Amino acid sequence: MAPTAIPLAKEVGRVPSMTVPLDNEQEKRFQRLVDESVMVNIHDHPMVLPEDMDRLREYMHSGDYTWGYEAVKHGGWAAVGTSNGFRGGLGTTTGASGEFEMLADEIGMMITDLSFHTDDAVRVSNADEILSARQQGKVGFLPTAEHLSIGNQIHRLDVLYGIGIRLAGLTYSYKTYIGDGCYERTDAGLSEFGMQVVSRMNDLGMAVDLSHAGHRTALEAIEHSQVPVIFSHNAAYTLRQTKRTVKDEALTACVNKGGIVCITAVPNSLSDDPDQDINCVLDQYDYMVKLVGVDHVGIGTDTLIGDHVAFSSRGITVNVPNAPYLNGLESTADGKNILRGLIARGYSDADVTKIAGGNALAYLRRVLR
Repeated sequence: MAPTAIPLAKEVGRVPSMTVPLDNEQEKRFQRLVDESVMVNIHDHPMVLPEDMDRLREYMHSGDYTWGYEAVKHGGWAAVGTSNGFRGGLGTTTGASGEFEMLADEIGMMITDLSFHTDDAVRVSNADEILSARQQGKVGFLPTAEHLSIGNQIHRLDVLYGIGIRLAGLTYSYKTYIGDGCYERTDAGLSEFGMQVVSRMNDLGMAVDLSHAGHRTALEAIEHSQVPVIFSHNAAYTLRQTKRTVKDEALTACVNKGGIVCITAVPNSLSDDPDQDINCVLDQYDYMVKLVGVDHVGIGTDTLIGDHVAFSSRGITVNVPNAPYLNGLESTADGKNILRGLIARGYSDADVTKIAGGNALAYLRRVLR
């Protein structure tokens, strides 16, 4: 696709972002683990956004999108979940759902663009294809959807699967035909239609993501699902009491059925510090490993390539005071800093490689077909 006429954010170095300091021995470990690890960000947003976020809606309407191959490669990722859905939200007035046709268009545009960048990137559909892409020196784009904007039409699950989606959010922030989201006033759980959706996702081999589900919705989906589910970009309610964080009961229920919990890094979602940095994210890793075990924790940064704080101010509830960005994990391009942070906090080589991507690969093998 031709470059967009709208100036876009820099993919690398948009703002100054710290590097986690390591001593000489730790630095050697880091260099080795970067080579040995298969880094998987199960929930990322690799679309490059406008430099001026006041032009976001114009950009979304244009359909002339740029994808962050440079940022993903710089971050060290073997694969990223694409979390498509920005375009799908254009026709809605709330965060409940999006327009299915626009979501499908966005996914199709991305897949087509990938076909023009085969020297750098490749679409992947499972763990083995991620490993193959890494061996070829390419970044893998795993098509996923932020949430199921299918209305009450269950056949649309098959359409999404047919165009490549292998993981999808069951709900978004508010009530849908499927169930209540995490920001909904009520907490009524899954609908009858929602139960059918979970079963159909199981049958297809599409991972059920509960990241934006209400508490009861999440518990009922975990119980009903015949295969492990995932919290792809979350944090612990115990450390951070917000509507978007997850209570221990749901986290442990997910893991007890073979699921995985991946840690988010959205600015102002984990800290009120106006100078917040990657340590608030690393605190979540420490807590989650103690709660559910190191074999069930992964990475799902939910980072953007662009001004995340300005993006969030356009309809997502954020905490104040707002830091301008999360220093050290500002974007997709900062991915290797997570490894540095885990090393600095004393994690073993084996545990770093599990969190970096080993656990995500194992989860995908358990669920995808």
